[in-house]
Amino acid sequence: MNKILVIGSNSFAGSDFVDFLLTKKVKVFGVSRKEEAHKEYLRYKENKNLKKFKFYKINLNLKKDLNKLIQIIKKENIQYIVNFAAQGMVAESWINPEDWYLTNVVSHSILIKKLLKLKIKKYLNFSTPEVYGHTPSLKKESNIFTPTTPYAISRSTQDFNLLAYFKTYNFPVIFTRAANVYGP
Repeated sequence: MNKILVIGSNSFAGSDFVDFLLTKKVKVFGVSRKEEAHKEYLRYKENKNLKKFKFYKINLNLKKDLNKLIQIIKKENIQYIVNFAAQGMVAESWINPEDWYLTNVVSHSILIKKLLKLKIKKYLNFSTPEVYGHTPSLKKESNIFTPTTPYAISRSTQDFNLLAYFKTYNFPVIFTRAANVYGP
């Protein structure tokens, strides 16, 4: 049975993805920096296959938690990772941009460097179309990044870092820059 790690499993999109995965023949591991107080925000908690899910409270910005995550991946022999984790909230990113850079750039870069040594099979990174700046029309993946907020800058940097690891070390990354998620 394949094992999938969902980073940001308690985010809006991540929790719905966990709920979806629980209907498949996989074992699911989830990590988020906080446990959601209200189960109505986590549809997966009502899933009949919840026994196939294991949650860990992990803050990627804490070295001890990041090391714990790597140990979980090793111990469970997890080969597939889906990343929904990011410091979000576009407007708020102007207040303390260093928080966005710490989570979305520095901590994520440390994680990827550690994952490179583990030889995982696939890393799916949920990014954002914000990397393209204000966009009144559809964009192609090859369009130039023109981020206009600290949030978008941090996510652009994250994408460029992953692309560099792909080109240099053949890191098995897949990107998606889907529009804002608003439902299942």
